[in-house]
Amino acid sequence: MKLLIQHRHLQGEIAGVLTYISAIIPELESRGVEIKTVSTREGSILDWWQLISWADVVHMNSNDLTFALLCKALRKKIIIKYHYCFYQSLHHKYEQMNFLERLTTEIKYTLPKANYPLKWKLYTAVKWLRLGTRLATALIANCHTACSNFLSESCAFPWKVATLYNPIEIKYKKQHKHLDNLSHPYKFVFVGRLDKDKGVDILLKAALILHKEKRNFQVSIIGDGPKAGEFKQLASDLDILNCVSFLGKLPNQEVIVKLQDALALVAPSRWQDPAPYVVLEASSAQTCSIVSKMGGLPEVAGPHSFFFENENAQELASCMRFCLDHPDEAINRGFLSSHYAAENFSSTRAATQLLDICTQLIPKFTYI
Repeated sequence: MKLLIQHRHLQGEIAGVLTYISAIIPELESRGVEIKTVSTREGSILDWWQLISWADVVHMNSNDLTFALLCKALRKKIIIKYHYCFYQSLHHKYEQMNFLERLTTEIKYTLPKANYPLKWKLYTAVKWLRLGTRLATALIANCHTACSNFLSESCAFPWKVATLYNPIEIKYKKQHKHLDNLSHPYKFVFVGRLDKDKGVDILLKAALILHKEKRNFQVSIIGDGPKAGEFKQLASDLDILNCVSFLGKLPNQEVIVKLQDALALVAPSRWQDPAPYVVLEASSAQTCSIVSKMGGLPEVAGPHSFFFENENAQELASCMRFCLDHPDEAINRGFLSSHYAAENFSSTRAATQLLDICTQLIPKFTYI
């Protein structure tokens, strides 16, 4: 079988889509599948045409309508995977709806306010055009998948959207992380883009609560972004710089080392994060996660993690306090989380699911 995998990222770019592709390719190739990849941000339409002509099945990872139309013109089957929320209206708040209700909500959400300047009112047409492009691409695709159950459900399509989890490698089957391995004071780690949606300010407020209790701990914030300066200023204003450090952007290997040394990862997102890879990376390091009840975070983190209500710094502080008071339990939960990730997010399972879909579309093909 010849499988063409499409994405829209540049070479060397850090993106969850590229991580997914690089994780699944070796498993697919080990089963006799020929793989080629194409970025629709690079190359020409002629290049795309030649690659699509070569393929038996096309696995799309973005809503690229032109590329989908080329696939359709060449009568190629398309398996599309959604990695991000399909609708802007559920970015921060999600309610279960049918397709018509969701579409109506999305259109109302994109309508400009009366006091908006003219250029923003005109920009509404761009939003509707993009929505139309996404819907048209979805209609062309033969099979639909998403990176979490939350994302599958939130699409609200009248057709099935299967869950195809992003895989991660779990190297250790036995427990290798122990309290003796951790540096002191115990550390909580945040990894991600420093913007409002990621909720770093919520973590800083939780750290202040524990700091006032004279707790001994450290918070390491890894990443960069438009709000980096603002968050550093907030930490200074709260007078917690002695227990909070901003490490900036680090290579992935260094991030894993920091996660291995952490008592817990904290993911306080205030947006509907579909399936954050950093939670899986924490599980792979046998580190438990403390996550907000938003989007696919609880689903990806698994039942052994800690959860708190969105925006609630008091609840987040309670989770962190529990870890400090019961570090052995935090370590055990990290080990159980690695088992959960191994069972549900392995590359073997993801490749099998994808190939099962391929053989449903083209029954004559078999795989190892």
